[in-house]
Amino acid sequence: MLLGFVWLSASIILSAVGVRGHRIRRQDQNQCPPFNNGTIVIDSYQLYPENADFDLNQCLLYFGALFNASVVVYDPYRAETVSTIELPGITRTKPFHVGGVAWDPYTNLITILADSSIPHETDDHEILGDDFLIRYDPAKNEIVWSLNLTEVSQGQYGGNQDVEHDSHGHIYVLGTYPGSILRAEADGSSIKPWYLPDVIDHTNYGITGFAATGDILLASDGKNNSGSGEIYRFNMTADKGTPVLVPKVPDEAIMSLDAVYLPPKYGGKVLLVSEHDRGVSVLRSADGKWESAEYLGRITDDPNFADGGFNTATVEVSGSIYAVDEWFSDPIVAGTSAGNRTKFPLVDITSQVEALLG
Repeated sequence: MLLGFVWLSASIILSAVGVRGHRIRRQDQNQCPPFNNGTIVIDSYQLYPENADFDLNQCLLYFGALFNASVVVYDPYRAETVSTIELPGITRTKPFHVGGVAWDPYTNLITILADSSIPHETDDHEILGDDFLIRYDPAKNEIVWSLNLTEVSQGQYGGNQDVEHDSHGHIYVLGTYPGSILRAEADGSSIKPWYLPDVIDHTNYGITGFAATGDILLASDGKNNSGSGEIYRFNMTADKGTPVLVPKVPDEAIMSLDAVYLPPKYGGKVLLVSEHDRGVSVLRSADGKWESAEYLGRITDDPNFADGGFNTATVEVSGSIYAVDEWFSDPIVAGTSAGNRTKFPLVDITSQVEALLG
């Protein structure tokens, strides 16, 4: 079984490296050189990035290669792919995708979410297939531990597609159908529901993206494609998650939601909201408490939209902010799990964000 294989690997690695969930980093130990190369094009066959994060410890970009269910590691300074993390029994194996990938600033580990594609590809978001939360040590090139999320949800909810971290070592996992949050312990010893909606109906479309600052977890909610999504705030010090609406002024509609992101350069006060074919909306909380937000506007001039691209995420690379675009409709290459695209542009939107911030 896949689960047995992953757990066997994880148990061997844990005995060697131990539990590292509470190693706190110092900000001054993680400073990468400024990066201002403008829009860049990544040459990586079948990359198809659904999400990305920048590792401020190693100064590398990590991409969740959606359709191949792997993680591509890219050095933006040298403009080259460093490595591809392949997950045994998952990479290039149906129905797995890898969407969520995030650098944990408190441990320097990488958190990877390997999820079933079925909820995202069926009209009623059918919850089938296993999802795995994986902790990876980039320094040792080893899986530290892995958890089967489906054993927690029992097939009642799912569509897992994003992850976040807190300073206490917890890892948070977002499920979109109908909108759920699981919280795992730092050592992978357990994972439990942290937030579930009052009515669990997997045909509904809920939470789509995570972003954390301090003890605040922000989440975007698609509101079942109602035409006006919202941003909610959670307190990560609480035993259970309680969503609190973040009212925005003006109350501009945000739609076709995907990831949300807090660029480090703004100290948790600016939130970027990816809206697929509409662009990137920019919200600001002047005090960083996110009890309310200013809606500053939307960045819409992404040239990839004309080529069938959708904005799925944003990421900062040491001062420059990029739109991460995905192509969902490329024909699949026979015998593989993805299309034949080789060039994947990251669009530099730094100046547009700065203009909206005034």
